[in-house]
Amino acid sequence: MKEHRTQREWDIQFMKEAKLWMGMSKCLSRKIGTVLVRGNQVVATGYNGPPSGVPHCDYREIDVAKRCAPYTDHSIEDKCPRQRLGFPSGEGMEHCVAVHAEVNPIMQAAREGRSTLGTTLYCYCGTPCVNCMKEIIQAGIKRIVCLGKSGEIPYIRTMDKPLIKDGDNASKKDYNFPLSEQLAKEAGVQLDVITEDEVKNG
Repeated sequence: MKEHRTQREWDIQFMKEAKLWMGMSKCLSRKIGTVLVRGNQVVATGYNGPPSGVPHCDYREIDVAKRCAPYTDHSIEDKCPRQRLGFPSGEGMEHCVAVHAEVNPIMQAAREGRSTLGTTLYCYCGTPCVNCMKEIIQAGIKRIVCLGKSGEIPYIRTMDKPLIKDGDNASKKDYNFPLSEQLAKEAGVQLDVITEDEVKNG
C-alpha cells in the first residue's frame, strides 16, 4: 500500500489547482492561474485580473477605446483593450490594468501577513515574464513549476532552449522568456516543468 505522495504527484496536484484558479480570470486576452505553496500547504492563490475594486475590462468603459475605431461608443465588447488599439499579444502592456497571476499570490500573502520565503509557485502558464520573475525573486520564492510543451522531458530545462507553453510566443516584446530564465538561474530559483498531458492524465 502506497503511504505518501511523491513530489511529482504533489506538483501535478498543485498544477491542477492552478488550472482551476485560471478559470476565475476574466481577462479578455489570456487566462492564467497560480498557487503559492510551502511544505505542500497552500499559502495563497492567484489569477490575472485588475486590482481589487477595479472593474474588469468587460464591465467598464475604457478610455483607450476612444482612440481606436470602431469602438467609439464605449460599448461593452468582448475584446481586450490592447487588441482594440492594435497591439499584438504581449505588447502595449501600459494599457493593461491587470495584475499578473504570478504576482497576485505574492501580494495576497503580503496583505495577510504570510511569508513567501522559501515557497514554490505553481504557474499554469509558460515561463513567467521578466517583470514577474523579478518580483518572484524579491519575494524569496525558491522554486517555480510551470507548463512545458507536451512531449518535453519534464524537469529538464536548458538556458538555450526555454520551455514555452504551446501557443506562447518567445519573441513577445515585453515577455523576454530567456532573460527570465537567466534571472532565475542567477538568483538560485529552481525552474521545473510539468506538461499539460501530465496535468490531464495525472
